[in-house]
Amino acid sequence: MITSQRLTDAQLALLELFSFDISEAEVIAMRQTLMRHFRQRLDDEVQQAMQRKGLTIEQLDAQLSGHNRTELLREIRKNK
Repeated sequence: MITSQRLTDAQLALLELFSFDISEAEVIAMRQTLMRHFRQRLDDEVQQAMQRKGLTIEQLDAQLSGHNRTELLREIRKNK
């Protein structure tokens, strides 16, 4: 069975905003702008999570470079 998904408010707003033809260059610029926006939101969220857990960039790098990712996941979940 195929179900149709309702568009989100953001999707509808973008469809209305760009209901005219734009060039490929403008499409690329728009995508880059949206990617920068969401990258910034992600960076902010990561910084907040690191502050809550008391982690530094060096500690995070050390954990991520470890070979035993299963153990790393256990440690992260334990510290929640």
